[in-house]
Amino acid sequence: MVRGVLVLAAAVVVAGASAPALAGACKACDKIAHGDDGFCCGKGQIFGLKLASKTLYEALAGHAVDAKSLTCSGCKVAAKTDGSCAHCQVVAANGKFYHSRAAHILAKGKPVSVRKASYCTGCNTAHADNGYCSGCGVGSVAGRAFKEKAQYEAALAAYATITKAVRASSQCEACAVAMVTDGSCDHCRVRFKNGKKSKG
Repeated sequence: MVRGVLVLAAAVVVAGASAPALAGACKACDKIAHGDDGFCCGKGQIFGLKLASKTLYEALAGHAVDAKSLTCSGCKVAAKTDGSCAHCQVVAANGKFYHSRAAHILAKGKPVSVRKASYCTGCNTAHADNGYCSGCGVGSVAGRAFKEKAQYEAALAAYATITKAVRASSQCEACAVAMVTDGSCDHCRVRFKNGKKSKG
């Protein structure tokens, strides 16, 4: 009888220990699966785009900064004005620094949930297909709202660049990063400007 109870207890312990693994207990992965940006366990998401390159993800992800701890005068101004620092080659938006202008442009948009967008039929449609609601004068790209038409159009172009980089990352990560940072790939001997191959 005692032996049977011990065997049963051991089985319960083993089952309990394996349950989280079976359920996919990684919290970061769970958040990504539910729509948050992030990278974990070899896969990630940024601006609603799924990607498998951590290098590209890190090039696109913004990094939170403490304005009080900044020592660079250019970065201090950038942090206060959502501007840029030519010396450190960063652009700021909403308390974060970005090395990618394409990511910076999208980050300036206001995240809008599907529930909020559904209050207006035009906004609901725009939210679903990166469109523009002429009734409200608001464009939507990657689930973010842009009030000015020029900002919306810039966001569309930035999203197209990032989408292209995500596809390119499966062939060459260096090229993908160069696409979104106006950089170069020494291996492929190409340079990029505004997401396109640059002459020279």
